[in-house]
Parts: sequence; C-alpha cells; structure tokens
Amino acid sequence: MTKWKFNKGEWSEAYCFCKLLYEGKVHAGDENLRKIENEYYPILKIIKNEIDSYFSNNTDLDLIEIINLNGNIEKSVEKSKFLKISDDILNKIISEKGSSFEIPILENFLKGLGFIQFKSSSGNKADLIMEIKDLKTDIEKEYSFSIKSELGSKPTILNASNATNFIYQLDGFDDFEAENIMKITKQTDKKWLKIRIAKILELVKRKNYKLKFIKAENSQFENNLKLIDSKLPYLISEILLCFYSHEKLSDIKSLTHHLSEINPLQINENQKFLFYKKNMIELIKASTFYMMPTKPWNGNYDVDGGILTVLKNGNVLLHHIFYNKKQLDEYLFNNTKLETPSSTRYKMGDIYKENENYYFKLNLQIRMK
Repeated sequence: MTKWKFNKGEWSEAYCFCKLLYEGKVHAGDENLRKIENEYYPILKIIKNEIDSYFSNNTDLDLIEIINLNGNIEKSVEKSKFLKISDDILNKIISEKGSSFEIPILENFLKGLGFIQFKSSSGNKADLIMEIKDLKTDIEKEYSFSIKSELGSKPTILNASNATNFIYQLDGFDDFEAENIMKITKQTDKKWLKIRIAKILELVKRKNYKLKFIKAENSQFENNLKLIDSKLPYLISEILLCFYSHEKLSDIKSLTHHLSEINPLQINENQKFLFYKKNMIELIKASTFYMMPTKPWNGNYDVDGGILTVLKNGNVLLHHIFYNKKQLDEYLFNNTKLETPSSTRYKMGDIYKENENYYFKLNLQIRMK
C-alpha cells in the first residue's frame, strides 16, 4: 500500500484537524494574526468529506466520537490521544527539510480513525468543515474553511499559469528597439526581467509611445475578474507593471498605494485609496475562497467560513468571513504579495510581433508574505 507523502502545508491540514478536535474551540485572530483572547468559537463537530462520518466532541466524557451518517457512534477515542499526536508531529513538520515526506505515526493514527486518504482535492478550496457555535447569538452552523500554515513555505493564494498572463500592446516600437530590449537577459543581469520592463516603460515615457493593456490571456479568468469589478483586469495590469519594474515593491498594500497615487480611473481624491483597496481585497478573497482562473465563477465562495491559520508555535487561529470580516480583510490586505513565477514558462517580458504590432506579457501570482 502506498505510503502518504505530503508537503508541510498538506501535513498541517492533518495537524490542524487533530489540534482542533482536542481543543474543542478556536480563537479568532486579529488583522496582525494575534489571538483575540475574549473571542472564540466552540467546535461542535468536524466533518471531512473523505470519510462518511463526522467527529463530535463529547466534553462530558472527554471523548471524540466518530458518528456515521445514520447518527450511530462507530468509535470513541480519548481526547488526550489527539493532543499527543498533535504534540508528537508538530516538531516533525517544522524540522523536516524535504519538499514532501512521510509521517508514519500520523498516517497510522488517521487510518485508525477510518481515513483512506486525508488530503483534500486540489480543485476544492475547502480543507475542513466544522460546525461551530456563535456565543453571541447561540447560533450553531456548519461552515467550510481553508487552512493556511506558517509551518512551511508561505502558501500561494493564486497560482501562476498561462491563464494568469496579462497582455500589453506597444505602439511606436520598431524592430531595433525590440531587439535591444530582448538583449537584456539573465546572462546580462540577474534582475533582467525588472530591468527589461523598466526599460520598456522608460522608452514609452521618453518617446511618447503608447502602452496599453489588451486583455487577460484567458477569457474565462478575465470574466471572473469582471464579476468583482468591470475594471479589475485593467487595475491588475497596472499593478503588474509597477511590480515588474520596481525592485522593492511587491506587497499588495504598497502596490495599492501606488495604484492610488497614479489613480488610473480618476476616482475622487477622498475615496480613491478605499476604492482600489476594496478591489484588491476582493481579488484576494475570491482567489482564496473559490475562484479558479479557468473555471466559470458565479461570484459565490466555495469556502463560506474563512481561514484557519496554523501558527509557527502550533496554535490555530480563525478569521471568519462574517464574524471577523474587518480583521480578515485587513489581514489579507497586509499579508499578501505578488510573486515572480517562471519567466520562461510563461514568456514574461518577451516582446513579440503579431500583425505588425508589438506585445509582451506579465503574469499574476499571489502569495502570503
């Protein structure tokens, strides 16, 4: 039988599952990823779609009960075992150097609970379903959650692909100028891509050429973005130009300030930053909670509960979409950045000619910072 072999982020999902079942509650986090001491949500049950049962916390008997879809208890496990397994594997996840690795003790424990597999489908943004209780209203409700982990590499919010390419047209360029720019390569400078885009922008400004955004390469992705705001593809094209031409501008907050300064949509002075900020937050939330570039999106979220974050110390915090909306929005806005994916794979910064016009592409990839 094939052994489970996951990366740190994937093993963190299993750690989070065990940790929360033992804790029986999860604290809310603020915009700086700090625990809000007086705000927490009791966990009534945890559901994993990979198994036709759910896990219920019997606080009276200090047991975790595994209950099938007919409501019958199939197995009871001491809560202390979930604490022990989460303590045992935390350092293993943190210290492991490989990109993917085995944790036999955790695999055996989870298989003993009935799991054949644990990892969620890559096409599903929801990693965990929990029924939690809102202590302010006494409402008990099931929500789905995305799990992010600080135990390994920072998680990607929007993965790069050909679909996340943005296409620009250059009017006024000639063959000589295009060839000179294409001579800027990784052999001439390790920061060749930023130098190349900066050179394009310098020529456009100095010679009064026209640079215009044409479209996102994938029409489905462009349509998805337009569901958030009809001008969002254009706004993204502007922050990509800034990101790929400046060495130190990469975080979403700084790029949004840049967008506000150039104010491409001529928004009222008193509202411009708020407008651009809201668009960037909605882009990040859509990418985190449902939107896939190549799949039709109806504007709803696959994840309706929020983000569970596994901290470096092993604690887990919740940013709920509704109950902690302000903290969630600020947390995502302050803790995300653009990243440069493979330039050769996506042909970024390469000037090419079609029907006597010159074009180049830039790629969008978003990661937690």
